[in-house]
Amino acid sequence: MKLIALKIDVDTAQAIRSGLPRIIPLLQSRAMGATFFWSLGSERNGQFLRPALGLKKMPGASKISLKQRYGTAALLLGSFRPVRRLEKMVKACVGELKDAGYEHALRPLNRYEWQRGIRQWDASETELAYEKALHCFERIVGEKPVAHAAFGAQMNRTAFRLHQLNGLKFASDCRGLSPFWPIVQGEYLRCVQIPVTLPMLEDLLPEMGTDQAVDEILQLSAVGETHVFNLAADLDANFIPQLERLFDGWLAQGYQVVSLGQMYAGLDLALLPYHHVEQKSIRGRVGEAAVQGEPYP
Repeated sequence: MKLIALKIDVDTAQAIRSGLPRIIPLLQSRAMGATFFWSLGSERNGQFLRPALGLKKMPGASKISLKQRYGTAALLLGSFRPVRRLEKMVKACVGELKDAGYEHALRPLNRYEWQRGIRQWDASETELAYEKALHCFERIVGEKPVAHAAFGAQMNRTAFRLHQLNGLKFASDCRGLSPFWPIVQGEYLRCVQIPVTLPMLEDLLPEMGTDQAVDEILQLSAVGETHVFNLAADLDANFIPQLERLFDGWLAQGYQVVSLGQMYAGLDLALLPYHHVEQKSIRGRVGEAAVQGEPYP
C-alpha cells in the first residue's frame, strides 16, 4: 500500500483561527488522516523583529520573508502588542478533532527559544523546556502525546533521549528518506524517527510560485511507496486551491493519506535500520538542521 503521512504544524493563533477551518474540510472530504502537532506556549513573533538577536538567521528558519511567513499583525506580538496565549484556543478545538479521529502530538512551547537555543543548551535546560511542553500538552489535550516534532528540525542529544525516556512512540524531528532508529553522537536511541521526506511549500516558495511548488512535490511523490509531508497550518491555508490539487494528485498517484501513527503501526520495528543523525543544510532553510544520515552498520 502506498502511504503519505500528513504532519500538520499548528503553532500560531492564525493557524487555529483561520488555517484549520480551511484545511480540515479538505481532509474530511477526501477521508484523509493526519497528525496535528501543537505548540501550546505564548505567541511572541515580535521577537523576530529584533535585529540585535539575529532572528532572520535563526537555524532552520524559512528563507521567505517574515511578513510573508507570519503576516504583519502576528509579527507585532511580543514587541508592540501583547503576546497571545494559545492554550485556550487549542483546548476549544482539539476536542472536536479528537472526536473526528485525528492524532495529536507535541511541539515545543516557544519557537524562538527552541530554534535559536536548543543546539547550545545543556541537558538541564533541554529537559526543563521539554518537560514544560509535555506537561502543558497533557493538561490541555488530556492525554500523553504520541510523538514530538522540533521547530526547524533543531535538536540536541538530550532532546532525542527524552523521547525515549518519556515513552513516545515515535518522533518527526528530522528530514530524511524513510523511518529509522536514530544514532545521535554515537548513542543508539529507541524512539523511531519518521522524517519529513518531501519539501514543504515554504521551502520552495523562495524559488518559485505556489503552483510550480505543487508540481515539484507531485513529481517527487511519484517516486517511491511511502512519504511524509509537512503542512504549516498558518501559511499553507493561504493556498487552498493548490492544496486541493496536491491532495487530489496524491490520490491519483494511488496513495492513501494517513496519520504518522498509522504509518508507524505498519512498520516492522525489528527490521528498521539505524541511521546516524547529521547536521546538514536543507533547501529553502537557513543554516543546518537534523537530517537522516548514513546507515549503520
